[in-house]
Amino acid sequence: MDIALQRVLLTILLTCLWSSSFLFIKLAVAEIPVITVVAVRVALAAFLMGTIMLFQRRRFPKSREFWLHTTLFATLSSILPVLLFCYAEKSIDSAVAALINGTTPMFTALLAHQFTPSDRLDRQKIMGIALSVGGMLCLFWPALQQGINVTTVGMGAALAGAFCYALSHVYAKKYFSHHEPYVAPSAQLLASSFILMPLAFWLDRFYTLAFPSATAWLGVGGMAIFGTFIGFIVYYRLLAISGPTSLSMTACFFPVGGMLLGSLFLGEAITLTGIAAAGMILIGIALVNGVIPWPTRLVVNPE
Repeated sequence: MDIALQRVLLTILLTCLWSSSFLFIKLAVAEIPVITVVAVRVALAAFLMGTIMLFQRRRFPKSREFWLHTTLFATLSSILPVLLFCYAEKSIDSAVAALINGTTPMFTALLAHQFTPSDRLDRQKIMGIALSVGGMLCLFWPALQQGINVTTVGMGAALAGAFCYALSHVYAKKYFSHHEPYVAPSAQLLASSFILMPLAFWLDRFYTLAFPSATAWLGVGGMAIFGTFIGFIVYYRLLAISGPTSLSMTACFFPVGGMLLGSLFLGEAITLTGIAAAGMILIGIALVNGVIPWPTRLVVNPE
């Protein structure tokens, strides 16, 4: 399979896996605080990933530098942005938060241009990102027309979260794309667990809560298996064959995945505007990944 097409298909698969988390979140957060949900999710996924490593007899690198990079990457990708977006949505609408999350490819493209020689910014990538972000705007336009609730602090927190995601993509490409399968994601999930569990103990005081129902556990388990365990396997495969900018395009496709899952499981209607917006986003992703070329000039035959 052509490598560019493979990148697009893996991007769509990763987005579908991560989008499923929003359905499972609704089941989990009704009974369990947010930080505790995230902590248990990464701990369960770390156990699954570690089990595979054990059976394959893989070993973590022993260098202090590896674990320092792993801890920083876990903070940038799994902890800070989640907390920032949760804080932001206390004072801004979820539609606005999703749109701001869609700025991640812009930040990533600029950072990758500076720090990743193989991922330079060019006209095709700029047009692909612009088209995808335009598709996101079309998708959320009906909600935005009804009025939005925003604050400067909330907008700032959401932008900081998007910037953290962008930093994490560039950081991952630089330090984690060369490790053996399962090593880097296992280490990342393990580091995230060690950071989040004390936070859940201190801030959520989960030990004082009633034992969650089977539905809540289904939500946490679904997030751990699909959005985290399998999602991380796909993420690191995509990381090995693509640049940070291509990887970050998942942020633009999230609303499309949410729209499709909402239609399948919640009976939500799919509109013509939604279909057109999804098409714009898909074309943008294809442009960024080089599946289709952006015409540089129009050639007219004088005859």
